[in-house]
Amino acid sequence: MPPISINPGLTAVVDVFDQPELFEYIDNQRVIELSRLGGKPGFSGEDAIRKSTGISTRRILAEGLTSVDLAAALVARLTQVTQLNLDDFDAVLLCHSHTEQSACADLAKDLTCRLGVKSGLIVPFNHGCCGFLKLLHDGVEVLENGVSPLGRVALLSVETPETWHDASDRLFCGIVSAGATASVVERDAGLPISMLRAEDFLIPVDRRPNPNPLFHKEWADGFTFRGEPCRAHVMRMNSEPVFINGIELMLNNLRSAVMTIDRQPGQRVIVVPHQPSGKLLRALVAAARNEFPDFEFVNNLDAYGNTISSSVPTILSRLPEVMAANAMAPIGEGDHVILLAAGICMSEMENHMSAGHGCLQWSQAVLNKPRTVPSSGELLPVR
Repeated sequence: MPPISINPGLTAVVDVFDQPELFEYIDNQRVIELSRLGGKPGFSGEDAIRKSTGISTRRILAEGLTSVDLAAALVARLTQVTQLNLDDFDAVLLCHSHTEQSACADLAKDLTCRLGVKSGLIVPFNHGCCGFLKLLHDGVEVLENGVSPLGRVALLSVETPETWHDASDRLFCGIVSAGATASVVERDAGLPISMLRAEDFLIPVDRRPNPNPLFHKEWADGFTFRGEPCRAHVMRMNSEPVFINGIELMLNNLRSAVMTIDRQPGQRVIVVPHQPSGKLLRALVAAARNEFPDFEFVNNLDAYGNTISSSVPTILSRLPEVMAANAMAPIGEGDHVILLAAGICMSEMENHMSAGHGCLQWSQAVLNKPRTVPSSGELLPVR
């Protein structure tokens, strides 16, 4: 997108990971069992899973719950933190990635019905791994286009990847995890957003070790993440070219992001990358540190896994906690935060990947700050 002409910022980022009743948990021993379903060789042991994925625990939706239950719990958390209902937003942009293109639209309709909000307020997107940056990009465009009288947009990421992956597929069963996050982007408020980029990139055959599609969908006999046989519309991945090009796309976006920030003496740069897997994350950090040796990279994989479009905002929602877990010094006022993502392009997955970056400046005082309600009942924006 062209340089941002208004002053947008993030005023809230929340998740629902502290609500255990929403989830069931899958440890590495269970991943071994899943990977061997159907007579497949699977993982050799827990050490192999830990080395490859960097994950100890992942989540699936608790039995009996659906994606709309998770979405409703997320909206309740957003309201609790911000004192805003969905009708207090000019638009609500929802990412729900799925092999079925109708899944996100169905979720938007179900959530509209469940919450009783006006039709068309919740706008669905099937964006995949770069979903948060794409939502943020579109949210800022809503504010810039002058059709935003309230001056605020909500961004919801509701991901249940266990519903569109084969649990016996070793490339996915150890990394994907359910998750949900909500964010608020506002005009003249919050953590300043200085730059946003979110695009789809053609990966030509000469940039792939093999000519097969990067990703494809197929109807297949497989297994659910509870180990039950099923026939489902699942995702398959050509791992080597995805790995190589995912790293390169994030490196290129990191370079672009660095050129746009005004770093003053004493200010740190904290990089918040999409969390695809431990192997890819380690390779990205190793390559990036050759060019940016003092940048700090956060890793939130161990207890959260790859939550698709929720990965980056999950880290933002608890950044001080994640940095402490990474043995990093607390983030300081004015430090720069670079958001990075790359991964599946849901609309052209065979030969494209999505990638992007965003640049923020940190201030704990303006993120998730309680709002006050004057006697007129009008909610005051965070300033």
